[in-house]
Amino acid sequence: MNFPSWITLKYPIPKDKRIKLAELYFELSIVPGMSMQVVASCADGFRLLTKSKKLLTIEDMRLPWKPIYDILSQGLFLTRRQFEYTYEIPLVSYSAIS
Repeated sequence: MNFPSWITLKYPIPKDKRIKLAELYFELSIVPGMSMQVVASCADGFRLLTKSKKLLTIEDMRLPWKPIYDILSQGLFLTRRQFEYTYEIPLVSYSAIS
């Protein structure tokens, strides 16, 4: 599945359609339970639509930050128990070797 392949065509996309498509790709990429292939494809489409600062500015589109924070916090921010568990395993395996 390759959603953003048509975005690379040489025809310009009007600003209002570019904004709507970027918002759609953003929303699709944060849907829980979506396959990683679809998420990656939608994220690539979003990146392609928003990479030009000449075509879109920060004033043109505002996206919610909370869904991205929630996704990142699941993988980046460990709870205290998870943090202690990850650091105990290497010490135990190291002491078992020596």
